[in-house]
Amino acid sequence: MEAAVENIFTNEMVELAGRFFQVSAESPVKLGDAENYVFEVYRDGTPFILRLTHQSHRTKEQVLAELKWIEYLQNNGSDIPKVIPSTENNLVEIVTGLDGTNFYCCLFEKAPGARMKVTDENFNEHLFFEWGKTIGQLHKKTKSYKPGTEYKRLNWYEEELLNATLYHVDVPEQVIHQQELIIKKLNALPVHQDNFGLIHSDIHHGNFHYHEGKILVFDFDDCSNHWFASDLAIPLYYFMWSLEREGVNDLDGYATEFMREFIKGYETENHLAPEDYETIPLFLKLRDLTLYNFFYKKYDLKNTDSQLNKTVQKIERRIKESRTIVHFDSNVIF
Repeated sequence: MEAAVENIFTNEMVELAGRFFQVSAESPVKLGDAENYVFEVYRDGTPFILRLTHQSHRTKEQVLAELKWIEYLQNNGSDIPKVIPSTENNLVEIVTGLDGTNFYCCLFEKAPGARMKVTDENFNEHLFFEWGKTIGQLHKKTKSYKPGTEYKRLNWYEEELLNATLYHVDVPEQVIHQQELIIKKLNALPVHQDNFGLIHSDIHHGNFHYHEGKILVFDFDDCSNHWFASDLAIPLYYFMWSLEREGVNDLDGYATEFMREFIKGYETENHLAPEDYETIPLFLKLRDLTLYNFFYKKYDLKNTDSQLNKTVQKIERRIKESRTIVHFDSNVIF
């Protein structure tokens, strides 16, 4: 979390947020604080997920747009954790920071099961297939979704992390050049109901639980109006990134193996045209760019640990050289 937000956040705010939803938040377990404050809390021994989002990250209307989409997906058969209304029957409640700014609070069911690690025994072809199938189901249902005019998520081009100069005062010229090329190519892509819609935007293996052979997706905070192919590139990106950090060699081979089963699962629920699948490398580059900018936004990289700096430098090299994090055999798709 940015220092400016961290400085106005208190534990008392978590307790107050808990009261809105009748959950005990006196000793919350912090699960995350990168873009939102996320806590595990309890009601009568049952765990729930309490999230507090600062107004600098999302507007109240954007949070409500996310929650309304989740409700739509649930009402149409998607097995994802439910949004729990407050005692006043509101999906979002507000607590105030020390400086008078707002945090938007909401409560979710906690998904059964557990997160998967790339080193787990069950991180295999069956998981890859279910992963793709689950995303295919979400895309298929989203095609029929008509959001209300009062609640709207960002379009892809409104993402502030597309602009490196907002967070990095000395951006290399090659990075700016590649950033412009990526955006130019995105602007040239076709947009229609079968390849574009509201997507999760972050379904990596840290954002779902695996339970009884099924994948339960959560953390829809990054959902946006985007190309479906982006939702396919992001799981591949983070899988390869995790393998790289584990010291695994032959990432291209792993990528081909993953995509073979992943796309096979996806195609059982939703279909994309060959030209849409061909954009996946472009979206791998886009994720490098937005992650690069995310690190500069969230951290003082001049005063952080050397490992994070090495990670950012590696991403920067790929951006400068217009390389993707991995290459896979496209014949596994077509």
